[in-house]
Parts: sequence; C-alpha cells; structure tokens
Amino acid sequence: MNPFLDMVRFTPNEKRYYRRSIAPSLVFLVVMAGVAFLVRGFRDDWPFEVLAGLALLPVLPMGWIVKVYIDYFSDCDEWEKLIEVYGIAIGLLLVGMAYFALGLLGLFKLVVLDGTLLAYCMLPAVMLVYSLGKVFGRWRHG
Repeated sequence: MNPFLDMVRFTPNEKRYYRRSIAPSLVFLVVMAGVAFLVRGFRDDWPFEVLAGLALLPVLPMGWIVKVYIDYFSDCDEWEKLIEVYGIAIGLLLVGMAYFALGLLGLFKLVVLDGTLLAYCMLPAVMLVYSLGKVFGRWRHG
C-alpha cells in the first residue's frame, strides 16, 4: 500500500459525510450571496433589527453543516475518531496561536487589524487547518 494514497482515500463514512454536506454548503453559498445583496441594497431603508436578522441568516446553514459533521463523527470507528480529534486539535491550536500572535502585534500597535475580517475568517481558517491536521493524523496513525 502507498501511504500517500492512503492519506487521501475516503472511508465509506467519509464519502457519506461529503455527500451529505453538499446541500448545506450550497444553501450557505446562496444564502450568503442573497444576504449580501439585500443588506447592502437596503441598508438605509430597513430597520436595524431586520438587517441584523438577515445578516445572521448564514449561521443557519452553517449550523446544518456542523450537525452533518457531528452525525459523521458519531458514526466513526475508534481509528477515525482518533484522526478527527487530531485534525480538530491541530486546527484549533494552530489557528489559536496565529490569532494570538496577530493580537499581540495589534496590541503593541505594530499592525492594524480589522476585527470584522478576523472574526469572519476564524471558522474557515480552523476548517482549513483541521483538514491539514487530519491528513497529518492519517499519516501518523495510518
């Protein structure tokens, strides 16, 4: 067996997870685009409460994606759970360290940080580094 191919081969449980995550991901993209259009287009015409509710709508399909992941994790065997925990731990720790480092640079006024952009990029950054951590976990325990 080739260890590099084994790192990217999907188990039946992973295939099912990726198949089930397509719909909420597409819904997220559509809702995000719609919300961006509506909030930007009607910012001055609609009350704050309506705009805030619209702006938070993309959280719903993201919650659906998280639920799909939790279902996937509960269906994992012990080896798969170990790999998932590796990915989650590596993702959270590395992104946490990077955000801490950025915070220090901002605290000492060495860089100017956009808190909105940082807040928006937090979850995608964790998910990306989680994926890399998962590959590392497979390589380490494959």
